[in-house]
Amino acid sequence: MLDIGFFELLVVAFVLIIVMGPERLPEVAQKAAFFIRKARQGMYRLRSEMQSEIEGTPFEDLENAKREMADFKNDIRQFGRDLADSAEKPSKPDDAGSSSQSES
Repeated sequence: MLDIGFFELLVVAFVLIIVMGPERLPEVAQKAAFFIRKARQGMYRLRSEMQSEIEGTPFEDLENAKREMADFKNDIRQFGRDLADSAEKPSKPDDAGSSSQSES
């Protein structure tokens, strides 16, 4: 992530010893660790809040609506196929209906 090697850390430590002095270095390191810990906690909290917002119900509702629309579309297609099949097949006249028409 930051790609900091051992040599870079050694240079930073040497500069801190020169600038802060050996007496204040433990105090500065403790404060730096405290702020880093707080920053990490804030980032984790922010990440968890963002994930909970993303995983919320609006997206689930959209997925459910999408599934319902796909099911409805399939039902309409099946109805259309059934209608086309029934239109293509000629209907057979009833025996009773044909005899009554011939008598008239």
